[in-house]
Amino acid sequence: MSEEQRGRAGIGEGLRAGIGILTAFKEAIEETIDEAAARNDLRPERAKEALTGALSRAQGAFDDVRERLDVVPRRELDALRLELEELRRRVERLEGGGPPRLLDAGTGG
Repeated sequence: MSEEQRGRAGIGEGLRAGIGILTAFKEAIEETIDEAAARNDLRPERAKEALTGALSRAQGAFDDVRERLDVVPRRELDALRLELEELRRRVERLEGGGPPRLLDAGTGG
């Protein structure tokens, strides 16, 4: 499989994961509303609790998908990019950044 095909497969997997997260969130909200309606408890306090529970379940689904996909947070990726650029600059300086060093005659070579 070429790198382009792997990239496309990764995008497809990401889209499926995103749809899965949204579906889980929708189902969590519907379940919470159904539970509240069944108890005839649709007070604002209960609605807030229900939303918190739904968000918690959706966060759990998102974390599960993120773990399955082995997703790297953007801040970590950005930090790695900065580190890579610095390492490239250092290698460039070491490999060709200055004039060749002359060996000291007293060291034997």
